[in-house]
Amino acid sequence: MSIFNAEQWSYNHFKNGSFGDSRRTDRVIEVAADMARCGGKSIALSCRGNEAKVEGAYRLIRNYNISPEVISASGFQHTAELAQPYAEILAIDDTTALSYKHQVAQELGKLGTTTDKSRGWWVHSTLLLDSFTTQTIGLIHQEYWLRPNNPEDADEKESGKWSEASYFCRQRLGDIMSRVISVCDREADILSYIQDKQKHNERFVVRAKHSRALIETNSTLFEHLESQAERGEYTIDIAQKGTKNSKGKPVNRVARKAKLTIKVAQVTFKTKGETKPVNVVYAQEKTSKSVTEPLRWVLLTTEPIDTLIQALHIIDIYTARWRIEDFHKAWKTGAGAERQRMTEPKNLERAVSILAFIGVRLLQLREAITLPYYLRKKGLVEEAKAVEAQRCDTVLEKDEWKVLMRFNKPRGHKDKGAPSLKWAYHSIAKLGGFTDTKRTGIASWTAVWEGWSTLQSHVVGYRVAREMIADGESL
Repeated sequence: MSIFNAEQWSYNHFKNGSFGDSRRTDRVIEVAADMARCGGKSIALSCRGNEAKVEGAYRLIRNYNISPEVISASGFQHTAELAQPYAEILAIDDTTALSYKHQVAQELGKLGTTTDKSRGWWVHSTLLLDSFTTQTIGLIHQEYWLRPNNPEDADEKESGKWSEASYFCRQRLGDIMSRVISVCDREADILSYIQDKQKHNERFVVRAKHSRALIETNSTLFEHLESQAERGEYTIDIAQKGTKNSKGKPVNRVARKAKLTIKVAQVTFKTKGETKPVNVVYAQEKTSKSVTEPLRWVLLTTEPIDTLIQALHIIDIYTARWRIEDFHKAWKTGAGAERQRMTEPKNLERAVSILAFIGVRLLQLREAITLPYYLRKKGLVEEAKAVEAQRCDTVLEKDEWKVLMRFNKPRGHKDKGAPSLKWAYHSIAKLGGFTDTKRTGIASWTAVWEGWSTLQSHVVGYRVAREMIADGESL
């Protein structure tokens, strides 16, 4: 059976939910499986015209006895179980907004200015990755909140979300928390968060935002780092992307190879509270005429920095942080969290709580077929070739790869077994419009998702036709 079989996937995630009744548990599993099978579609469309299923699905979404928190907790428990075997785990933290303009928006919170038509939730998520391959293990934490129009009406400071995420990871992961490295962007550069991680002897890599005063020297953090000796160089690929410059103006960042010089230091911040020494890795891109805004990372960490290899490992860890941005895209766009149109906030929250795990599933699907790319980036060429040569039936159902062969028959494939994973990846991407004009062999997230969605539509037609033939009907 494929690891992406919708029924098995849903059962694994929601079988242990505290829904109060076995019938409710069965309903959650059935609805989540239908939504996963038709990711990105409305609940009505995911039921494919079955009126009983539609009624059952909406009854579930409207059931006040099933809280969104319980739905999420069941999925978090499954992620904790999956995380057990991994030697080193990355816990990627970040915040995003779920935005809505339809009727329910007036009951949700502020996202921009008070005059904005869009309103919604702010959501802080923690995604677990395998540090070795950077493949996604699962979602271990989410916190939703509504931002009031008047900041003075807020119950508490939002900066507490970082420590709160660590608290829940600690509770859910137990003893294996010692293998977990929290990875955060500059928003998490808060002394109270760093002190909380140090108090619990927990590992982290946090990009620094503030150049704080140091105990060891009269200079500040950034000044001190500039005075350190270079430890070596590092080259990374910077993808093309629409972004903003330091003044907040939109710019088009062209793809390039960035050469970084590496410096390290151990420092202690001057503060009223107790702060232990923290290691720092400073990666600065060499300036050139073609680079207007050179890359500059100051990474605070608990990880060792005694050797260049150790410092480079910390940079590798931080570069995996962008994966949670892919999760946000998979959740909101791929799984359709922002396209849901329930008219009650709690009903909407139940739906998007299920869709969060479906977003992870979409992300994992893409990773399963692009793993060789990430292995090659780590220099693991032979491991990458071995993955590419694997049969694609570890990822695709038999009906899926059989239908896919009708669109792109693999060259030299003569036996009746499933073709390779590499063939499946390129075939799905081609269905999504991938033409490989840059000769990279790497399809975009959009191409893979569009190809997967197209394949699922054809598989549905194939299965209907097969049933008709089995019933003796002519086509």
